[in-house]
Amino acid sequence: MIAASNKALLGAPMDPRPAAAETIVAVAKRFGVGPFKQMREMTALRWGPGKLASHEYFSTGAYDPNLSKAQKQSFVGKIGSYELNVAASPMKLTGTRAFLRDKVMYTSLLTQLGLTTTYTQAVVHTERQFGNIATLRTPAEVEAFLRGSATYPLFAKPCEGAASVGSALIEGQDGDVLRLGNGRSVDVAAFSHEIITDYPEGFILQSAVKQHEAMSAMTGASVGTLRVVTVRDENGISPLYTVWKVPSPTAMSDNFWQSGSMVALIDDDTGRVRQCNIGSGPAAQWLDHHPVSGLAFEGYQIPRWDKVMEVACRAHGLFPEFGIVGWDIAVGQDGPIIIECNDNPFHVLWQLAAGEGIRNDRFLPRLEAATKRSEDMLQGRVATFRARQAAKSKTS
Repeated sequence: MIAASNKALLGAPMDPRPAAAETIVAVAKRFGVGPFKQMREMTALRWGPGKLASHEYFSTGAYDPNLSKAQKQSFVGKIGSYELNVAASPMKLTGTRAFLRDKVMYTSLLTQLGLTTTYTQAVVHTERQFGNIATLRTPAEVEAFLRGSATYPLFAKPCEGAASVGSALIEGQDGDVLRLGNGRSVDVAAFSHEIITDYPEGFILQSAVKQHEAMSAMTGASVGTLRVVTVRDENGISPLYTVWKVPSPTAMSDNFWQSGSMVALIDDDTGRVRQCNIGSGPAAQWLDHHPVSGLAFEGYQIPRWDKVMEVACRAHGLFPEFGIVGWDIAVGQDGPIIIECNDNPFHVLWQLAAGEGIRNDRFLPRLEAATKRSEDMLQGRVATFRARQAAKSKTS
């Protein structure tokens, strides 16, 4: 195993810890909410519909005394977010979850059906075959690919997983080293061994996306994807919300848990940025301008906005049994590019960008409608199965 400090791939964030005493004291001093009241609210919200853990009480800002009890209860934590998603997309109805999580197979399907997505140059796996896609089985084969037939820049990531864990942007190869997007250089051979050793479930080497020049003018070369969440109810498929994951200037990907990353709330009608947040809890700040480019966030127009909305809804239509889906979409030079599909979108991102809970009066009825439609679909399938079984019994 390679020492953690020498690894090239992005490691997983540390598990959140229970609220520290200094956080409780800081909230008491800054917001005038005493420790005992904080504890009472933490307990109530932990067992409420949003299932907020103690650290989520602080990261979401639910301690804010300006929020009503109903507004505090509208926030969800990791568990509450999952429960909303599973209610809208019941396990018994969504047998294709494993397929959606298979990044190689899913992007291949999108390509076949005419939806623009990432291009996979090679897959690293010791057992599986991937048709016409090059398959690399040993560290030596990975190294040979990186030194020879790879077209840079590359984006490398595990076949399974989320939150950019295990990912790396590889800008190029010079001799025995790979140049990463965060400015580091790593040994080609060590990187090849790291992939095989740490990710036996498979690893993808894709052509890195070049984003639209208007997006780069704001964020620089780092690609910041749009998280578009779509819902399906009795009226069809439509967007629920969109946030823009604005990458830290020093990051290789756009996940919010990386230091310096930002998240911006997008107006779904216009595609313009409404506001942008950095940090969470008492450390959260609303940003007027990007810290490097200096461009104003509010009013910034996402390019090709109508096309982004169209692509997200079309892609959801491939799997209408899901009541809710999250899409990570980059805006490329020629339009939207689907990066990944999420069957369990993490709604805390939207809460950080919006400063309010997802279980609000606007969204909760739509989520409930998606849940109701899924229940009707499931009951319909059961009724059809029983009718067919009854028909078989009559003819036997």
